[in-house]
Amino acid sequence: MKTKGKVNRLRRKILQSSAIGGVALTYGAPFAKAQSTAMPESLMRSREFLLKGGYVLSMDNDIGDITVGDVHIRDGEIIDIAPGINAPQAEMIDASDRVIMPGFVETHWHMLVSHWRGIANDAADYFRLSSTLEPFYRTEDHYTAVRYSALDALNAGVTTCHNWSEGMLDQAGAIAEMQALVDTGIRAKMGYSAFHEGTLKTAAEMERTLAWINENGEGRLGLGLLLDGAPPAQMAAAVELGRSYGLWPISDHSGGLDYLELAGPEFIVTHGPGLTEDAMRLIAQNNLKVALSPLIDPMIGGGLAPIYPLIANGVPLENISFSIDASAQTPVDPFASLRAITSAARMQQVQSNRTGQVMGTLVVPSPETQWEFSNRDAVYIGTYGGANVLGLADQIGSLTPGKKADVIMVRTDMINMLPNTDSDIPMQLIQHAITSNIDTVFVDGSIKKFNGILLDEDLEQIIDEAAQLQRRLRQQAAESNG
Repeated sequence: MKTKGKVNRLRRKILQSSAIGGVALTYGAPFAKAQSTAMPESLMRSREFLLKGGYVLSMDNDIGDITVGDVHIRDGEIIDIAPGINAPQAEMIDASDRVIMPGFVETHWHMLVSHWRGIANDAADYFRLSSTLEPFYRTEDHYTAVRYSALDALNAGVTTCHNWSEGMLDQAGAIAEMQALVDTGIRAKMGYSAFHEGTLKTAAEMERTLAWINENGEGRLGLGLLLDGAPPAQMAAAVELGRSYGLWPISDHSGGLDYLELAGPEFIVTHGPGLTEDAMRLIAQNNLKVALSPLIDPMIGGGLAPIYPLIANGVPLENISFSIDASAQTPVDPFASLRAITSAARMQQVQSNRTGQVMGTLVVPSPETQWEFSNRDAVYIGTYGGANVLGLADQIGSLTPGKKADVIMVRTDMINMLPNTDSDIPMQLIQHAITSNIDTVFVDGSIKKFNGILLDEDLEQIIDEAAQLQRRLRQQAAESNG
């Protein structure tokens, strides 16, 4: 089916969909799913799996690492983790030469603009495009853009994301983005704008959105409240509105540092290179969360992720996470993101403690240096830390019996890795892994990627639709400017 026909079909579905309070609630995915041959039929039908014989990196302090272990999954839940599990009813998946670990959790991502790739070179370009392209988005474009981003995430082993969606048009646009998240199968928080053109959303609007999530979110979608652009006089009312519905996160990009009397543990400070030490101490004292943008900030010239000074000023690791921020400009690559944070920590530690030694043209730390931010710490903030930042640490972020089965398997038998289980596995992941090492991805116990292939998605069509969307927006913007 051609793209134009699919877009028209989506538009009809939006117009014909059921509604609560006059707001469209549901519509079907505007693409035909391609039957995948990457996975046996028995695995497609099953809801019980035994991941057998992998290196289990649980990120659970009580369980630790298991050099050769099994993970038992049933009905979307982790049932057991042990060196040898007998589960005769489960479908067995060979995990040898694989790391079995929690899926990565991303905490701040403008998913609407991922298809701007190749046209947003720096911060100036990004903000120019925000003003010139976003006015031409249609409701169905929100679906196309967010679906494209969410599949990119799953392919990279990101099982949970935070769609920071201050660019949505209206309630229909919000529903289009939420539907895209649901249809791809990712776990997500939908960052819902509290204000539209300076006016605070009503309780009725919030209740309609929550009703849609309860009916259609399949247990994987939660709601957060974005306060960017809030008139200062209405900030307190917006925070009260969010808290009255138990939303998490509730935040603007500053994480409430300008409104400390209102800020609380559900607030997220994004980016960070401009933070002062006083601000970092306030983050620690107020239990605020942090979403570092380790690939975007250096790329635009903003600076390194301030991981070492955050830790030095008392911010605990479980309150720190990584964010994609804008995949219009950087890849969706949790390994690269965490590697950049680790490198920043080492540079900042050496510079702070003045322990570097000059060796020719190279400055190296002294041999007795103990790194205060380790490779394991990097994996921790990429999994459990992200879950805690999004208020989901009781459900995801570690391989723990009773938690949701958001699990990934990472291949160590590829040319960029070595399958030596007596090596430092977190070190291999942070120093060497790339997204092509992501072999298998479970979300809520459902397989989304198997044997290195995203399942049941016509990726060629999805990529083409994203490219066509970019071309159409640029053409309309150019025509509008004469």
